[in-house]
Amino acid sequence: MYLLGYLASQSRVYLIDKEFNVVGYTLLLSLIEYKTLVMRGDLERANEILPSIPNEHHNSVAHFLESRGMIEDAIEVATDPEYRFDLAIQLGRLEVAKAIAIEVRSESKWKQLGELAMSSGKLEMAEECLEHAMDLSGLLLLYSSLGDAEGISKLAILAKEQGKNNVAFLCLFMLGKLEDCLQLLVESNRIPEAALMARSYLPSKVSEIVAIWRKDLGKVNPKAAESLADPEEYPNLFEDWQVALAVESKASETRGVYLPAEEYLNHADKSHVTLVEAFRKMQIEEGDQPLENGDSNHELTEQNGEEDYIAGHREQNGEEGSQEDEVVVDADSTDGAVLVNGNEADEELSTNKEGAPSA
Repeated sequence: MYLLGYLASQSRVYLIDKEFNVVGYTLLLSLIEYKTLVMRGDLERANEILPSIPNEHHNSVAHFLESRGMIEDAIEVATDPEYRFDLAIQLGRLEVAKAIAIEVRSESKWKQLGELAMSSGKLEMAEECLEHAMDLSGLLLLYSSLGDAEGISKLAILAKEQGKNNVAFLCLFMLGKLEDCLQLLVESNRIPEAALMARSYLPSKVSEIVAIWRKDLGKVNPKAAESLADPEEYPNLFEDWQVALAVESKASETRGVYLPAEEYLNHADKSHVTLVEAFRKMQIEEGDQPLENGDSNHELTEQNGEEDYIAGHREQNGEEGSQEDEVVVDADSTDGAVLVNGNEADEELSTNKEGAPSA
């Protein structure tokens, strides 16, 4: 390429190649002068020249300023909304970015702005941005972090309308709406999962779900459908079935009651205890209470079971009060020997107890 010349009136430089092809390039002297002054650090004179640069070249100027690390000046010069949004995100100017997002109406921009607002602690703006972006997962994270039950309830409805069943299920589960969770699983054709969930959280609904499962599975594999066990018909196949029903009845009283966050420390230690374990512990504590107006002999038997057994055995053989020494049966003995005061007695004692007369 060979330089032919520069036309100041057109702000173009012309070149020619060996095949006599002429090529022209736009070359603004004002732009060259502006960049030169910026590189020299003379920003005052550069700003005086900036108005002489056509608007269509301002984005080029902005990119040049960004490359020099002058992002604040670049966002003031840039005219492209997409580019200005990226610069605003870099600078953390959320209000400027929000105004651009409203103008552009891009879900990706709203989502990006929402994530930045959430990380910056501006939760109200984050909620607004995530709603515009229809970022249901982000809203779930936000509402669950805030403990906003009302927001989670609205999100459950919105997620179900949008077909986001995973988000809808999590919302309903957090709210303690277990029946709605089962219904959502059944409607989503997740009947086996619904049966497993009912077994874990709503035992009283297991038979109902099993019936639906049998009907659905019977269309494909009748034998497999018949093999499904209903706890009402075979309660012995379900471990702690009655306990599970009792736990469900007890837990239903507090389900849907949302405790304030300030009470977290009072319940933090209970997170590792299952409802069945808690219910059993409660039953044990109730069973350990002392009897009122009960049978004193029965209490004595529970406390001294081994001594009462020996005394009763001696009484049946007519030997009550005949021996002053305490008789103890060695449970580990294999020959039935009797120990008196911890010593092995003569074998004649055992033969006498069998009723054989002595010589």
